[in-house]
Amino acid sequence: MNPVYVITSGIDAGLPDTQFMKTLAEDTWGYMRDIVDRETGLPLDNIIMVSTSPAQINDYTSITNIGLYLMCVTAADSMGLIQRADALGRIRLVIDSLSRMDTWEGQFYNYYKTDDLSHSGHYVSTVDLGWLAAGIVVVKNAFPSEFGDDAQALLDQIDFSKFYDTQLGHLALGYDAQSQKMSPYHYGLLCTEPRVASYLAIAKGDVPETHWLRLYRTLPRSWHWQKQIPLGKSRRYGRYGVFNGYYVHNNFRYVPSWGGSMFEFLMPTLVLKEQELAHSGLGANNKAVVGAQIAYALDEAGYPVWGISPCSIPSDPEGYREYGVDFLGSKGYDDKGVIAPYASILALDIEPRKTVENLRKLSEYTDIYGPYGFFDSINVLTGQVNTKYLCLDQAMSFLALANYLTGGGIREWFHSDPSIKEYEHLLSDERFF
Repeated sequence: MNPVYVITSGIDAGLPDTQFMKTLAEDTWGYMRDIVDRETGLPLDNIIMVSTSPAQINDYTSITNIGLYLMCVTAADSMGLIQRADALGRIRLVIDSLSRMDTWEGQFYNYYKTDDLSHSGHYVSTVDLGWLAAGIVVVKNAFPSEFGDDAQALLDQIDFSKFYDTQLGHLALGYDAQSQKMSPYHYGLLCTEPRVASYLAIAKGDVPETHWLRLYRTLPRSWHWQKQIPLGKSRRYGRYGVFNGYYVHNNFRYVPSWGGSMFEFLMPTLVLKEQELAHSGLGANNKAVVGAQIAYALDEAGYPVWGISPCSIPSDPEGYREYGVDFLGSKGYDDKGVIAPYASILALDIEPRKTVENLRKLSEYTDIYGPYGFFDSINVLTGQVNTKYLCLDQAMSFLALANYLTGGGIREWFHSDPSIKEYEHLLSDERFF
């Protein structure tokens, strides 16, 4: 074990299931409670906890962090983890900070300093705008009397049409305001985390409904570099034809993501009712890929625990890289024996029993649990733990825990918006296999 990593607290793996999960949720919420700029109300991107010095705190954030933080405060209020006045005060600070930030034609930059709100770099990210907008939708519907008008004004300000390639039918990755160039690359796969931005872009009326159907389920069969040449068939949804392609590995049929990581498939389920509405489409696929991730880790790789996704590098306190299950991706990431606890937590609503069991096993590792819940990653081949907390991963963990403990509360607030509800058929109509 790396001697600079320390355990500062733990969780009792012997607690009954409900108490175990509530304790994990309370500890994980602690990051959102504490690691926030007092003046601007913005959550800080990450902290690194080491024994040789005080925790290293980085004073910047992303707009994804901000959107997820808004959801976390909303969930904490509903769970009784925070007083209503505190929750409203935190949300008001964030909304006021957003109103003061510099933007490109109304579109928020990807990174901002948490103290003076200056933007770091000039890149405007489409996927991050999607997660910011999702957080604003949740706040708008959870607290309509307090923030309804301000939230709607922010949503109206975000315009996904600026990033839409009408010829291709896809959203560009983003825009570099310094060079004044749109990214030449696009988010083209449905089973990746940008589908929340796509759904919101349609719901807001920024792009046509056909955008959803023009996203690739699998890459074109002529792209021979992909992991498999997809099987499948063409189906019509309304007047539009879609090739419902899929890959096969052992007993699993699935629509791939880009890298085969858990968060590509499951991060959207924090707000989208895929398991409830998309029984033959995204919901069925989520079930398949979670099963495939578990089978790969436990049976094929022989790891004691599962949950593979981009995270901090266990051997490098400040490092980060993409990890995945290679065959689950069109391109595919390697796993290197690295397990991210948040990747397992994301699967709570899909495989609750197996997830709770996995989290109990993870909690038994030395030095993996700190004051804000699980640290970001562990290499199960070496035992090394990265004692970093990332706001993104903490927020995904807490929101998944909140949905599990409240019967999908975050998703309910998101789907209670009339514009979101109007397009639920995009989830329910499709048949993947």
